[in-house]
Amino acid sequence: MEKSGFFNSSDGDRVYDASDFAAYFGSLVSNGIFYATPTNLQVSPGTGLAVSVAAGSAWINGYRYENTETLNIPLATANGSNPRIDRIVVRLSMVSRSIQLAVVTGVPSASPIAPALTRTSDVYELGIADVFVPAAATSIAANNITDTRLNTTLCGLVNSLVTAVYE
Repeated sequence: MEKSGFFNSSDGDRVYDASDFAAYFGSLVSNGIFYATPTNLQVSPGTGLAVSVAAGSAWINGYRYENTETLNIPLATANGSNPRIDRIVVRLSMVSRSIQLAVVTGVPSASPIAPALTRTSDVYELGIADVFVPAAATSIAANNITDTRLNTTLCGLVNSLVTAVYE
């Protein structure tokens, strides 16, 4: 099937939806966070057993996300015997038609590993930080947070096709 666009409609002969625009923009701009400032979507210790995510923006599969204020994101209660690693993500959900910050809770273990990212046609996640949650913890320290925003496998920076050609 041939497809082209975007043209003005004449008597309703041109109908476009969000997926058409997302496919177009997704072909020009890569997934990741915008790095206008070093604190863009940076994760830091929050109040109690929580983390704070700074204001910032991201791009996932042609869709834009923006967080305009610092958000406190609660973590699940710590295991009494074993630590775990939780992953803080920016999650695109085609089912709910939204992008939101979320926590993927890890499995408690003597040697914990970060949970895998979900990357399907319905859900696509960018990992912005891994948080080591010690056994019986009631708060998170800065040295328990690993920033993964610049890791191109987990997140990375937004690049445009024009920039990528010249780099």
